[in-house]
Parts: sequence; structure tokens; C-alpha cells
Amino acid sequence: MKKAGLFLAFVFIISQFGCSPQSSSNFELYLTDAPAPNLQNFYITLEAIYLRNEDRQSWTDNLLTEPKRIDLLPLRGREERLAVLNLPEGTYSGLKLVISRVEIITTERTFTIDMTPAITVALPCHFTIAKDTTTKLTLDFDAERSHSWTGSGYIFNPYITVKNIVQHR
Repeated sequence: MKKAGLFLAFVFIISQFGCSPQSSSNFELYLTDAPAPNLQNFYITLEAIYLRNEDRQSWTDNLLTEPKRIDLLPLRGREERLAVLNLPEGTYSGLKLVISRVEIITTERTFTIDMTPAITVALPCHFTIAKDTTTKLTLDFDAERSHSWTGSGYIFNPYITVKNIVQHR
């Protein structure tokens, strides 16, 4: 319990002082997960992430430089940074995640779901990128709600919400 308290204090200090005004980025995207009992691992492969620039009425280029394989279960109670970049100033109104593969690992076996074509999940989110301000957007990818057992395998239906959007100078 003492270690958990020290860890939370460390996370708080980093979150308060981790982004200095000298930072070269103005947008940070994070991912977290709610608990999912009875699973050992829940991997997703993100092929792409896009943001909708409301001012330009267009989607950004892919925010990922390469596909990213993420185990959601270790993200319970913590966040993993997916992207840090400079975006053009303006208003953004949406986010798209492109998921190409899911691996669900239980104590008995591994279930792999390859999506062809990949699944695109669109999420509404509204924020503004302004000069000398950093915007942090955190998504909650709920592994527990994102799968269901059919008796012979799993069905994947992603359940993702925007947990919070924080702006700071």
C-alpha cells in the first residue's frame, strides 16, 4: 500500500511539472483501461490515429509513425502515451482509431481476431489547440466491455470513451 501511495505521488508530481513551457509539442494523446477480470492480456494493434480539424474540415495525417501493439490490462489505473506532436492551431472535433488485430489471452488459451478490413472507431471530442498551450487528451479503452464470449471464441466490439481533455500552459 505504501508503494502505491509513493507511485501516485510520483505520478502527480510528473503530471504537474512534466510539461514545461519549453516543450516543443502542443498535443499529447494517452490511453488507459478499466479493469477486466479473468484475462491475462488484451492486446490491440492500432494501425492509425487521426484527428478531425474542424477549421479545415479535414482529417490529419496518421499520428502514428508505425502500428502500435498495446496490452490494455497493465493500463488499469495508469496511462500510456500514444503520441506527442505539434498540431496546427485551431479547433478539433473528432478522433479516429484504426484497429487491425486483437489478441485475448486467458489462462487456457490465446484468441486472435484479425480484422480485414481494419475497424475504424470514431469518437467525438472537442478541443482547441492554441499558441503556448499543451492539450492532453486521454482515452479510456475498456477491455472488459470490448469483448464478449460466444461459447467458442470472443467477439470484439471496441468500447472507448474520452476520459478527459486537459489544457495547460
